[in-house]
Amino acid sequence: MQAVLMAGGKGTRLLPLTVYRPKPMIPFFNKPMMEYILRNLIEAGVDEVFVLVGYLKERIMNYFGDGSEYGIEIHYSNGENINLGTAGATKKVVDKIDDTFIVASSDVLTNLTLIELFEFHKKKKALATIALSQVEDPTQYGVAIVDSDNRILRFKEKPKPEEAFSNLVNAGIYVFEPEVFDLVPKGENFDYSLNLFPKMLEENLPLYGFPFKEYWNDVGRPSSYLQATEDAFFGKLRLREIRVDTLKGNIEYGGAIFTGKRCRLRRFNVRGFAVIGDNVEIGRNVKIERSVIFSNTVIEEGAEIREAIIGENVYIGKGAVIEEGSVIGDNSVIEEFTKIGANIKIWVESRIGKESIILPD
Repeated sequence: MQAVLMAGGKGTRLLPLTVYRPKPMIPFFNKPMMEYILRNLIEAGVDEVFVLVGYLKERIMNYFGDGSEYGIEIHYSNGENINLGTAGATKKVVDKIDDTFIVASSDVLTNLTLIELFEFHKKKKALATIALSQVEDPTQYGVAIVDSDNRILRFKEKPKPEEAFSNLVNAGIYVFEPEVFDLVPKGENFDYSLNLFPKMLEENLPLYGFPFKEYWNDVGRPSSYLQATEDAFFGKLRLREIRVDTLKGNIEYGGAIFTGKRCRLRRFNVRGFAVIGDNVEIGRNVKIERSVIFSNTVIEEGAEIREAIIGENVYIGKGAVIEEGSVIGDNSVIEEFTKIGANIKIWVESRIGKESIILPD
């Protein structure tokens, strides 16, 4: 079975974490997010994957290589994928695809069993099938209505609140027949949600939805990244690649921690959870609450990190405080007794001087 992974976007809503890495390479429990959906595809029987790369493509290509480490073949399609749109970029590789295939966003975290989606598509004799998740706020996604047979009747991309006719949204995972890409003009910007799906509905072609209730998170913002992390600790998001016994502690009673390799951790306090990368040093009496610390970071004695994401190769000085919702970019220095207020983004390579106070506007 063949599949396409969409991995060309910039992930602007996750800046500054995506300055030096594409969104699919953001670490999630110390593995790139893309690795989880790739393993889901392999579990479904996929043995050949075409990865549509663009922004900082070398980071993806160098990590995943030719796929031999995963027992599959990986090919890369680069160039002007971002300018071609999702459907236009996929059309570039369709001539190398023999039969029904899966397309997935490389930054989705889900418990959806992809083979069930694939078999549903075949049973319905669909040309295209969209996995549909249920959300409370559908205005950030493509919204669909299906009939009693799950054929899609209406589809609208990012509707206004008054236009949101459903809470079933495009989960960024699809099954296609290759011939549907005859509708996609070659070399032009053509998007699944904005162009292809409306065109299929206009021509009354068999476009189906696959509503599912399993866990799904598209990790679009720092807040949803931290939520997905918490969900993994609680077991709502199943991470087959991580053994349960590596999640030390109990998130409901005090705190739980996941640590990488070669860390030096002195006595510190965790509330909620802490995910710690490789080669991290944490001093005494540090307080970490519901936060993620990337690799090669040093946090000195008495610092406090609350519901924040700390990038790679960051230094946080003695007694510094990082408040809720803040993100510290890679290679930054936060000097001692500095306070970073809530929802502040510190850009990469920054240096915040001793006893500074950075507050929201």
